Amino acid sequence: MPSTKKILAASLAVCALLAASACSAQSEMPQDETHKIAVQGTATPSASQEPQEPAQPEEMTTAQVATTAGAVMAAELGFPSSAKIQGEDLESLATPPTDTLKDLVVLPSQCSAPIEDLNWSPVQLGTEAARTDFTNENQSITGSVEVAKLGDGAAKVAAHNANVATILEECKSVKLNGLDYRETLAFSDPGVQDADSALYYSRDGQYAQDSLVLIKSTGEYAVMVSFLSATSLQDAAFNQVASGIMDTVLAQLP
Repeated sequence: MPSTKKILAASLAVCALLAASACSAQSEMPQDETHKIAVQGTATPSASQEPQEPAQPEEMTTAQVATTAGAVMAAELGFPSSAKIQGEDLESLATPPTDTLKDLVVLPSQCSAPIEDLNWSPVQLGTEAARTDFTNENQSITGSVEVAKLGDGAAKVAAHNANVATILEECKSVKLNGLDYRETLAFSDPGVQDADSALYYSRDGQYAQDSLVLIKSTGEYAVMVSFLSATSLQDAAFNQVASGIMDTVLAQLP
């Protein structure tokens, strides 16, 4: 299968039609406690030297605080394992994937642009951003919470939400056809009233999966809460889980 199809198949948790690397975070670099303790135990300042103040922990950004709060709520709601996406992994998400529908025929054809836009996520605004992924090892479900400062990107968020509305109005069933690739996407409104945009969809084929994506903006930040699963997520109780995480994140934002 061409790599562009793999990118498309790993996405929206847009994982939210997101790039596949979005769903796998490397472990955080640990604090160098061994060397710090060794230096503190053996070094003796001379009379001309003043003891140095211990390094202060780096202050978290508003986006980091919000995603951390979301991960804590996710743990309370049954997703105890989490990983921060940062460094090069986070930077890679800021670049939108391109040509995800190359060599594919999209039917209806007018749905091509809205479907490709599902690869969008807040971190692509290129501003202060943070993301944390979480999972339950006993379930085949991966979730994520992503927060980014709007800056001058409010119009981009509005355009994405408009594309979601177009999908729900005109593209409830979309076929993707290629020489060695066939897939049907089925979209529906999950009925989450407080979100600016809410999308539920299932896909068949080699990468069969269900996804739920909620997006909401405050005056200064955009938030995305998303889930990707090998089993159905079409349940009102699961909508409440996603909404609970979203509400917790929004409570941390101006």
